Amino acid sequence: MSASQITSEAPHEDAVWGAFYPSTWNAAHPGMIVSRYMLPVEDDSMLSGHDLNWWQTNHPDWILYACKSDGTPTRDLAWTGTSFPDVPLDFSNPAVIQYQMNLLIPYMKENGYTALAADNTDLLNYVKGGNPNFGETPQAGEYGCGTYDSSGNFHRSFDGPLDSNSPADPAFVAAMVNWVKTVDADVHAAGLKLLINHPLYNPPTDPNEEQMIASVDGMVDENGYTRYGNFASGNTYAFTLEWIEYLQAHRVAVLVTDYFCLGSSCSNDVNSLSPQQVDWALASYAIGNEGGEDMYTSPSGGQEYSYRSEYSTGYGAPCSSYTQPASYVYERKFQSALVIVNATSSSYSFPLPSNHTYRDIEGQTLANPLTMPPTSGYVLLTSNGCS
Repeated sequence: MSASQITSEAPHEDAVWGAFYPSTWNAAHPGMIVSRYMLPVEDDSMLSGHDLNWWQTNHPDWILYACKSDGTPTRDLAWTGTSFPDVPLDFSNPAVIQYQMNLLIPYMKENGYTALAADNTDLLNYVKGGNPNFGETPQAGEYGCGTYDSSGNFHRSFDGPLDSNSPADPAFVAAMVNWVKTVDADVHAAGLKLLINHPLYNPPTDPNEEQMIASVDGMVDENGYTRYGNFASGNTYAFTLEWIEYLQAHRVAVLVTDYFCLGSSCSNDVNSLSPQQVDWALASYAIGNEGGEDMYTSPSGGQEYSYRSEYSTGYGAPCSSYTQPASYVYERKFQSALVIVNATSSSYSFPLPSNHTYRDIEGQTLANPLTMPPTSGYVLLTSNGCS
């Protein structure tokens, strides 16, 4: 984003993930969270200036390579799936973590960052083999697995597997949990915060998840309630809501991204969202917000602006927690609103209380009873909503 775009957008935001111009964000919105992006499994060549030749000469035993699906080591570089020209590193090595923090923390403090934004902190070996950023071809079934020392001897760090349908590799999980815990201690000692983008494969009460949750200040749920247009419903919605409530109860900020489209044909204009889409995101946010949730809604990733006028509409404090008038149907009363979510694949008839008048935040037509389409939400403005 340009300086003028940041100046226009920043007053509406609480946090920015991966800011390139921290001073501009800070000037436009003093006190907001401004974070520096990184990947645990890679060097940051933008800061270090190190290319593959440098690593092969100076720390060949830190470079992460891939194995075939049967576990056979290769000389293919590991690949996180990004387009960054950063050398993959064995993040289970304590010396690698120390190097990363020695590189990042001074830079963050010198440039006005308040938090580190660590992407892809999966408790699953998502690292592939064959790195196109270094002229290689991605190889099906390969996964990040180990290193070679200066004598050419292979040292295995991870056993795989690669996909979410297989059991998680305990070595990779342990390494990621340790990375987060170690980095958390380092950034806190420097007066900074740690945010993670963390795909949700397990319930929040999983022991490894509990360790990770205890070591972060905020967590991004990139699937959110929309799952790139495949709306969370039924058990999926309940699972997302469980995580959002658990994190807030453990004093971890929840940064929910609600994208409605995936692919190059998606719009980047936030104003292209339909009233029904915005209502779904706003209603879902209101159902689970206990004071520590932030929401980011957009057609897809990559747009420059995300603010919509609905976000400035106040509806007061919640009267209580949400209730469920039916399975996967959620209702929550606020001082100046009634919020309803139908997270099912069927229509639901919701009788509006007769002692109130309601106005939909998106201007949609209302009737009583309110016929809610499948996977739909409503933020209905009213007065004396708690009565």
